[in-house]
Amino acid sequence: MTALLLACGGVTAFIYAAGSGGRRGAAAGTSDIAIAITDRTCQPATLTVPAGRLSFVVSNRGERVLEWEILDGVMVLEERENIAPGQSRRLTTQLHPGEYAITCGLLSAPRGRLIVQASTAQPRPALTLMDMVGPAAEYRAVLSERSAALGAALDRLEQAEGTGDLQAAGKARREAASLLSGLHPATADDGELEGLYGTLQAALSGAAVAIKPAAETFRAALAQRTVLPDTMLAGAINLLSSPDGEAASPEDAIAASDIAKLLLPLTVRVDPALAARVRADLVALPDDAKPGGARQALAEDLAAMRKALALPEAERKS
Repeated sequence: MTALLLACGGVTAFIYAAGSGGRRGAAAGTSDIAIAITDRTCQPATLTVPAGRLSFVVSNRGERVLEWEILDGVMVLEERENIAPGQSRRLTTQLHPGEYAITCGLLSAPRGRLIVQASTAQPRPALTLMDMVGPAAEYRAVLSERSAALGAALDRLEQAEGTGDLQAAGKARREAASLLSGLHPATADDGELEGLYGTLQAALSGAAVAIKPAAETFRAALAQRTVLPDTMLAGAINLLSSPDGEAASPEDAIAASDIAKLLLPLTVRVDPALAARVRADLVALPDDAKPGGARQALAEDLAAMRKALALPEAERKS
């Protein structure tokens, strides 16, 4: 996962410094939040806390040296390392409203949940460019995985056509078309990338030998892009809002849903009610079979999400 973050072109993978506190043991005070970890568990496994400055005291009840991390998607927000068996360490941090993951002992162990609730007395936080780093890094990982799968499908297509296996060639062509559709949101507001996408889409109806150069050009250009949430959402909305009135394909709906899920934690911070509506849209989407149903509702809520997550003018110019 770290390698994926480091590969994020213009995106810097930020690992914030852990809060104050030395390597000596720490005892939980009345205002501290106590966490006990073993090799494979957190006690409690789910925490609900108010937003703001928080102090955690993490106790190692396992039999080996462990660490404890707070994760926002693929980003490590805070961590305490080298907690020896029987030792406790304090971690103090500032957390915004949202839902985070926490590591429970070994990194292979199931993760716990940290739910940070907004206070009605607190103003909603203003977003900065730094808030876009995590979602951009996660989406880069998604695009990289889909792009690699597209390349593999095109290799199968070329091989099947070379051996005259029409059935396998047809299957590989359909898989490639589906995977390409999932990459379409990344091309929003990018004329060059949109043009390369269209060229590859048109080439998919021809011979595999002609497809490969178009695919290599598109994939290489895509790998150089850093796609921020505003572009992701513009692309997702386009997928769900066909200008000719046709319903979005299942592949388009899945691609749009993946973007919505990826941006939900950030949306919770600025508009919890909107995040709840989007979750409801996503639940209804698989059973949506009528015009104006969940897909339209999701498109409208994604438009609202795009507005809610828009950076202030000063941040956009930075």
